Amino acid sequence: MRTLRLGPLAAALALVIPCVGAHAQEQRVRTHAVELTLSAGAFVPTGTEGLAGGTSLTRRGAWVGSTHLSLNAPSGWMSGEFEIGLTPERIRQTAGPLAGSRHTNLWYGTAKVLVGRNPRHAGITYMVGGGLAYIYRKKSVLDPTVSKGVFGGAAVAHVRIPIDGQVGARFEAEDLIYSADYGLGKKVRNDFAITLGLSIAY
Repeated sequence: MRTLRLGPLAAALALVIPCVGAHAQEQRVRTHAVELTLSAGAFVPTGTEGLAGGTSLTRRGAWVGSTHLSLNAPSGWMSGEFEIGLTPERIRQTAGPLAGSRHTNLWYGTAKVLVGRNPRHAGITYMVGGGLAYIYRKKSVLDPTVSKGVFGGAAVAHVRIPIDGQVGARFEAEDLIYSADYGLGKKVRNDFAITLGLSIAY
């Protein structure tokens, strides 16, 4: 009876199995490098009181929509993100000839660096970070005939819950930080965008 010699076979498997594992790891690292998120939710301003001449005004909340493009680092612990958002932002004027409500049509753009667990990892992911922001109102808070833009910062935190291997639901809270004078002195403003979005990672 001939004895089956497994020495060469075992040696071959010892070489092949690590290569297969390395290839699987490489495939995992390459996935979800780019992520696109469409979000909608509530715009919540703070420091809402203002005064335009003899007219008292109050900034009110409204809906907000935003689009995010995320670039996820291969390490799985950092991302760069670009965002553009829109909210009508309501202004309530309670005195004077223009008493009533109007909209500023506020656009904002942000560029941020995020750290945490990005979608390169399987399962629930979470990230926090911040960066630069530009806030532009087509109709300014004090004068609806004038448009105005201002640079500021953005701070953000979000959680992404996977629906399948590519799609996830993303809950986010973002703070737009800038300085503005609404007729009662120049102050630092914190306007919040609280959104729920659909995220697709490629």
